[in-house]
Amino acid sequence: MKIVHVNAADADLAENWLRQAPGVPTVLVSDLEDAPIAAGIARRHGLRHFVLPDAPDRPEALRLRPLLGHVGDEAVILSEPARMSMVFLGGQEQPAWNDRYPAVRVLHALGVRRFHFQGRTQELRIEVPLLLDGFRNRHAGQRAFVVGNGPSLRNIDMTKLRGQVAFGSNRSFMGYADWGLSFPYWAISDRLQIEMYREEYEAGMDAESIKFIPFEYLGFMRMPNQVPVPMPGEIPAGDSILPFPQFGETPAMLFNSFTVTIVLIQLAVMMGCNPVVLIGVDHTYPIAKVRRRGQDEQDPNPTAHIAPEDLLKRTRLGFDFWEGNTAQGPTHFTNNYTSNRIFVPPRTAWSEVCYSYCSLWGAANGVEIINATPGTHLDAFPKAEFERFV
Repeated sequence: MKIVHVNAADADLAENWLRQAPGVPTVLVSDLEDAPIAAGIARRHGLRHFVLPDAPDRPEALRLRPLLGHVGDEAVILSEPARMSMVFLGGQEQPAWNDRYPAVRVLHALGVRRFHFQGRTQELRIEVPLLLDGFRNRHAGQRAFVVGNGPSLRNIDMTKLRGQVAFGSNRSFMGYADWGLSFPYWAISDRLQIEMYREEYEAGMDAESIKFIPFEYLGFMRMPNQVPVPMPGEIPAGDSILPFPQFGETPAMLFNSFTVTIVLIQLAVMMGCNPVVLIGVDHTYPIAKVRRRGQDEQDPNPTAHIAPEDLLKRTRLGFDFWEGNTAQGPTHFTNNYTSNRIFVPPRTAWSEVCYSYCSLWGAANGVEIINATPGTHLDAFPKAEFERFV
């Protein structure tokens, strides 16, 4: 049986698909707001129609029980994708089906693993073996290490993380050979890193690690054990924007709050980890001049000390960068990390607000978040010695 998700705004896609697939056993599903249109299409074609809840754990999901055991190996998502401009690839466009993520979650819970996203001119066929829902409370009550990539890792015996629940990010794989381990969980959220260095990550990451990527890059990045998760930088709420900071408390999304470390903290908490211990989060960046669209900045790294409200008046995220070869001191656990690479400057003033919010959220929800980074400049969390936890 073929499950076909219908979007009211793209009803023509459903009609075209059904005309081209006569005789294929099909059931139509839709979101609640699209139900009247989808139900009408189902009646015209003599098909059954079901309404999908917005999450797989909703009581309404019981209505989908008739589909269990009859789900085919692929679901068709008929929807025109958003056109996401890839800033760091000269404005190339990537089709993004972010608004279909709730449907993907529910269909995944029914057993679907292969998805065929179909727009008018763009399509994507892809297997999605893992989603964040499958990791909720996986490590309930266990200690976790969230590992930044700062130079302080040079002063830590990383071999002590063997067998630990640990979360890494970005080029952490450059240390795996020396440390004699790889992190079981890994994430990336930086658009520059994804767009400019995709091949490096695909080649460098180990196969076993569970890898969390932004859902909008589904089909762009392809790695084993990949978990696509919405990681929005801002959330529309009616005519306004949902204010930051926020904290992802459900598998619906994680908040991309100016540093992937905050994404890692949310992942650890989502998996039920407690306490969450930070290491390698030095929170100090001896970088040289920031460049803006190829022009030198007069102020070396203005994002390190200018208030967020003032930064809003200046260059938007994505259009300025710093060159790794010009750093004025160690910025990462190995100098090779930054060699011949460019990076988006750290938004320290902004990330500190988000770190503080994480600390407050943890205190309010009984989750202990501790910074065990030697010599850290981040004061948002209680500090402790790394040796206390290993």
